[in-house]
Amino acid sequence: MIRAGFRWSVLCLLISVGLAQGAVPSGNEVARDLTFAKTASMRKMILDEALGKPHFFRYLQILEMESGVEQGCPVINLTTCEPSSKMFIKFKVVKTISLGKLKEAPESKVGDAIAVTGNIQSVDPVTRVMVVHPVIVRYKDLLARKGGKEMLQERDSSGVVYSFTGGKEPVNLSKRDEDLVQYEGKILAERGKDGWARFLLDEIAKRDKAEKAARAKLDIYKKETITEDSKVPAQSVITGDED
Repeated sequence: MIRAGFRWSVLCLLISVGLAQGAVPSGNEVARDLTFAKTASMRKMILDEALGKPHFFRYLQILEMESGVEQGCPVINLTTCEPSSKMFIKFKVVKTISLGKLKEAPESKVGDAIAVTGNIQSVDPVTRVMVVHPVIVRYKDLLARKGGKEMLQERDSSGVVYSFTGGKEPVNLSKRDEDLVQYEGKILAERGKDGWARFLLDEIAKRDKAEKAARAKLDIYKKETITEDSKVPAQSVITGDED
């Protein structure tokens, strides 16, 4: 179990590093190329190059979403659709941060889209099902590529949508907090520029605290450390679906 957990952590680390370096190829392109490949030999060549390697998928529309528990750890099984190929991309989300990304407001649901990075584990050209494992949920995404320039906040809830530099401290609002802008006129009139900046910082802190508490409920490391009496090493629970 511990060795499997180590493999899981290393795989996720490699995926993260690869994406940061811009080295992760597009999973959307793999799905599309497989769908439109005219011969079995072409499909084999594509699969030989893609299997077992991390790929970055965008615009994955959630078709099915099922929460569960495996070995005492929360998991979410998803079936999604890759838009250009209409191929079904299936994966299981087990990592705490990725679970938290799905749960953060507005909580992801059937019909929404997400972007993920993960290893292509298997592909069935007959059923048009691709299994990706392990995965990291990157952000809530658009359902399809849009024309023109795409703004960061349109696909990533952490993207900055509003900035205020008139107070003692500069403040940036992400899409999550853009509803606070409606109070700008009222707070500025009552408290001035410094008061508006402080109001924003306080509200952001409250929301960050609430999200941190929600993530803590999903934190399998902390859960095992608190509830177990050292019968099983805490890190071994990382491998709920790894062997």
